[in-house]
Parts: sequence; structure tokens; C-alpha cells
Amino acid sequence: MENLIPTQPLTGIFQTLSSLSLSDLDQVMKEVIGLRKQKLPGVLSLVEADLLKKINKPVPYEIQQRYNNLVNLRNGKKLTDIEHQELLELTSYTENFNVNRLENILQLANLRNISLDDLLEQLELKTQPNVV
Repeated sequence: MENLIPTQPLTGIFQTLSSLSLSDLDQVMKEVIGLRKQKLPGVLSLVEADLLKKINKPVPYEIQQRYNNLVNLRNGKKLTDIEHQELLELTSYTENFNVNRLENILQLANLRNISLDDLLEQLELKTQPNVV
């Protein structure tokens, strides 16, 4: 089998790598893996595809509709005690849903070795201030 790696230029690289500390070598490996990923065609790994599926999954329609209805009732001061409890439960559900989504976004940013801001820009996800 033919050696596909030219030995002359890589000898110096390997000598340099062997002199690095473990933490420096780990950093170089992350950068090399990132560089390799950039050179690959636009094929997602199974992990990336799974994370993107989770990130893009919306709150179930029925839950979002009920939440919106309860918020409108609350804003109109027509919310019963039972509806208020339901609104609290749905608020907790949606907050947990969004926390899980953010965890998946952070995991994908880490996997791609990019910042959260860069990933949000890549995915065209806009952050909105929480205005009450």
C-alpha cells in the first residue's frame, strides 16, 4: 500500500507536536478537527442532525395555543384560580422546554467548536429580550 502522507513536510510538524504539553496538544487537535470539518462537504454527523432536530422542534401547537389563551385571559383579568394554576404549569413546561433547547444549542456550538453567537448567526436564530 502506498503512503499517501508526504513524509518530508510532516516530519517537522510531528516533531513540533511531540514537544507540546498535553493541554496544548488537545487544543491543536480541536483546531485540526475543526479544520477537517470545514473541508468536508456539507454533511452533518448523526449527532449534529439529532441536535438540530431537537433545536428546531417547537413547543407542541396545542400547548402553545392553550398557553396563549391563558395569557390573554390573565391580561384581561379574567383568569380563574384553576386557570392560573394551569398557566403556572404551562409556564414551567415552556421554560424547561427552552432550557433543553438552549442546552442542545450549546452542545452543537461546542461540537462545532464555535461560539454561541456564531452558531446563533449560522442558524439564523434571533435572540429577543424578555419584555414584560
